Amino acid sequence: MSFKKFLKPYAKKFRGWCKKKEFHSPLFVWFIANSYRFALFLFGKGKKRFDSSYVIMQDYLSEEELASKRTVRRIYNDILFCRFIYGTVTREYFSFDFRFLSHEARKTYVTRNNKYPFYRKFNNGNYVGYLNKKTETYAKFKEFYKREVLCIYGEEDFDAFVEFTKRHERFIYKPADDYGGHGVEIYDSSKYPDKRDLFDIILFNGFCVVEELIVQADPIKALHPSSVNTMRVVAFLSPSGETKIQWCFLRMGMGGSHTDNMSSGGLAIIVDPKTGIAYLPGRDWLGAEHLFHPDTGEKLIGFQIPDWDELLELVNKLSHVIPQIRLVGWDLAYTDKGWIFVEGNATPQCVSAQLTNFNGKLHVYRNMNAEFNAYRDYEAGVIDKEEFDRQMALVNADHTTGDIEEEKSDDE
Repeated sequence: MSFKKFLKPYAKKFRGWCKKKEFHSPLFVWFIANSYRFALFLFGKGKKRFDSSYVIMQDYLSEEELASKRTVRRIYNDILFCRFIYGTVTREYFSFDFRFLSHEARKTYVTRNNKYPFYRKFNNGNYVGYLNKKTETYAKFKEFYKREVLCIYGEEDFDAFVEFTKRHERFIYKPADDYGGHGVEIYDSSKYPDKRDLFDIILFNGFCVVEELIVQADPIKALHPSSVNTMRVVAFLSPSGETKIQWCFLRMGMGGSHTDNMSSGGLAIIVDPKTGIAYLPGRDWLGAEHLFHPDTGEKLIGFQIPDWDELLELVNKLSHVIPQIRLVGWDLAYTDKGWIFVEGNATPQCVSAQLTNFNGKLHVYRNMNAEFNAYRDYEAGVIDKEEFDRQMALVNADHTTGDIEEEKSDDE
């Protein structure tokens, strides 16, 4: 057994003890940060971790702050402390404005490291592959695409690909396993006289899908015509069979980008699940507010998402296709055919939802967890109907408490 594997369970227990005691004094921050730095040094990751954090610091700190070694050291110590206690990565630390928040506020956030236990609990691991692989996704959700899609697995698909390019000279390529817009490319097949050359290029990285380009419609198109601006709707399929919208936001590109992901430079506006109206200013990845889209000048706050009832109906249908996957971030696009399915994510990121209103949503996950537990225990006979009703009353009032065991990344 390596020293790292030997140390990890003890570090996990120590973390749990610290969180239970809610230690967050300046002295404790200093102690945890320097202990963390020493551990990183032992594993040869000290310089790499600091350098990667410093690169991100340059996006958020002023020149005066960056010039002060004392300020940089103090902020880096707090970054390490937050990584250990709250599970934030450096970008989240700044995106959520943790440097200005109290301990009480910080512990309300969903972070990279505290969300995965919920996903493992709600989403059966034997089924998530249907959403993680785009080829498998298409097989399950074909009727909701409303556009032509070709799954490419190998040489045997060359003839079908040639026929596809005859119908769709320009198309979008998506690797089967990538996410967040990574690896996505738009190809113009007319630039490749020999379609074999193009086929070899897209097949180089393995299984993939090629799709007819989505032609989005106004008013969403008008926000940023260069990108397909998608609605991300995070929905929980309750054990009762009801689809419950947890939060939703509209993502759009900036600067002529053809992708709308915030991590690729886009922005998002938070949307009221009941009305489909954006009720807060848009925010980009750096946290800057936008009342109007910086490229097109279109007004963002107060924007009405079109055909909202149709969107909710589509989300409900999608949620019931694979009921073993209860918590999904559904990406939808608006076209002249109405709302269409783009993709589903069984581990939806929570940055955009919390960045756009600086309001931690860990209570939302706890509420889903409490509802899940109540149904499970009642069906198993662990609790009676009266106790079940009491627990569900707390769920409906959003007064649940408690967490489930956190999962830590390998380098903790």
